[in-house]
Amino acid sequence: MRAVKEVANAKINLFLDVISRREDGFHDIKTVMHSISLSDTVTVFYTPSSEPAVRMAVKGNRFLPTDDKNLAARAAMLYMQSAGVSATVEIKLEKRIPVAAGLAGGSSDAAATLRAMNRLFGRLFTDRALSAIAARLGSDVPYCLYGKTALCEGRGEIMTKLPDSLKLNVVVATAHEHVATPQAYSALDAMYSSFDGSIPTGADSRYGALISALNGSSQIQNGLFNVFESAVLPTCPGASALKVRMLELGASASMMSGSGPSVFGIFDSEEAARSAADKLCGEGFFASFAKSV
Repeated sequence: MRAVKEVANAKINLFLDVISRREDGFHDIKTVMHSISLSDTVTVFYTPSSEPAVRMAVKGNRFLPTDDKNLAARAAMLYMQSAGVSATVEIKLEKRIPVAAGLAGGSSDAAATLRAMNRLFGRLFTDRALSAIAARLGSDVPYCLYGKTALCEGRGEIMTKLPDSLKLNVVVATAHEHVATPQAYSALDAMYSSFDGSIPTGADSRYGALISALNGSSQIQNGLFNVFESAVLPTCPGASALKVRMLELGASASMMSGSGPSVFGIFDSEEAARSAADKLCGEGFFASFAKSV
């Protein structure tokens, strides 16, 4: 039996705008994602067999499915189907990233599984081919294959690398609320006339400021933007309170990640960030210190 271990990093969205509503019901987005050190650990074990099979065990979240409802298990099976190979694959997942929180935990687990599978099978797929497989699993999975800082467009699968200059000290926190992404998009459609262009989101100036910050010529807080805040925060009082609390604890900026409800704060020092995380945990929130990776 052979085994490969991969780290599955969470992401935060430094910028997230919805561009248009597509005919297929999905939306085209424009987002800048950034990898942080909050992570899960994925270990994939391989045993030769005549038929493809996937088994899974999860530590750290007893509510997660371990069958094909789990994106990592689907990733392992899709890899074998795409490669035309067979094996018995066992996935051990150590879960630390909050689930359904806008941090791409499930997508990152799937991406880590694809990386591990490709190593185990002798790199049968190029980076481009592996990205194509990842795109079949979900919009965030191609980004999570390689992480760092990237502009992601289309449904999220069209990626452009951006300067990886940021060295952020962040606190990621959740108030144990739940946001259904389809409902969040529906609320945005109602607010912005299905993104027909008649009601601007106000994101354009923020994107320019963010690119300036990535190039070292302005402050990162000037470029932060998340259109989902307008739809999600009014229905998530815990997330709204977290944004305020982050600033009270010394964050230079605070914003929701993805479609929420997780909130991150950016701090000037690791010491200040760790102190804030400890205080938020003491107040009943899930909170974790993380750095750029």
